[in-house]
Amino acid sequence: TSLLSPASPQLLMLRATLCLVTILAAGLVEAQLPFATGRQVAMSRSQWRMFIPDTYTHRPGDEVDLLVHFHGDSQTVWNNAAYADLNAVIVTVNYNGLSSAYRVPFQDTTLFDQLLTDAENRLRGQTDFGAAASFDTLAVSSFSAGYGAVREIVKSPTYRTQIDSLLAADSLYATTASDGTPLDSQMAGYKAYADLAAAGDKRFIFTHSQVATFGYESTEETGNELLQHLSLGTATDNGVGLGTLRYYRKAEQEGFTLHGARGATGDDHLAHLRYMGEWLGDLGLATRPPLGDFNADGRVDIADYTPWRDG
Repeated sequence: TSLLSPASPQLLMLRATLCLVTILAAGLVEAQLPFATGRQVAMSRSQWRMFIPDTYTHRPGDEVDLLVHFHGDSQTVWNNAAYADLNAVIVTVNYNGLSSAYRVPFQDTTLFDQLLTDAENRLRGQTDFGAAASFDTLAVSSFSAGYGAVREIVKSPTYRTQIDSLLAADSLYATTASDGTPLDSQMAGYKAYADLAAAGDKRFIFTHSQVATFGYESTEETGNELLQHLSLGTATDNGVGLGTLRYYRKAEQEGFTLHGARGATGDDHLAHLRYMGEWLGDLGLATRPPLGDFNADGRVDIADYTPWRDG
């Protein structure tokens, strides 16, 4: 370094290189997710899998928040839930095939209720939960083809009432109608849920990439349809999200949020699964209590002394 003057091109280049390395290193750290460990519990159907994180902390009355996710590597979902500090049980649902592989079974309007009942029974079969365990907040999420199941589920007013929050992670496609817009019958359930969210009664997070589709409506186009339905405009968003997520627009109204992400490649599409922890924390599910919160009331105070002493 003694050969380099403060303004020398070599020193300026070295500083620029170090700056770039720092930025790249920060991006790599940002993209890293924790590896979630926990119990995997078999359910009545091979496509359904329950996961109880090792970090799970029991709540008073054994109320349990539940996330049901459709389509995508289970470990990736669990890792993202850990990133979001969720204190919830997770059920992942994976069928082999495209959206019809999800749509067809869930055309049976009782199947989602069967899944929830099965999950609750399996949970009660765990020695540390028991018969008192019951589900509290219910969130449903999907990636890509998983919308095939969710679309059938949200057609039901009963299920729309039961589901507290919904995440469509680059995960809503539709047939193109004669007027060039998404077919109304395929959007109706999502529009009804968006109405509830925009009124503040639910939470609905909709994310999309810029991946074009041919012969049917893309997630960007179905997102536009939801915005038009809600008479909602978008604002420019140049924000940087988790991992490779880069935004270009955003819309919000009460519990409804749309995030438009840049990118038109398959990898850009997969980013909505790989980094879904970006949005999981906004679904209203319980998060892990702070260190020292032994009575799980969200605060660290003198009331924590007794359960700490007894435990």
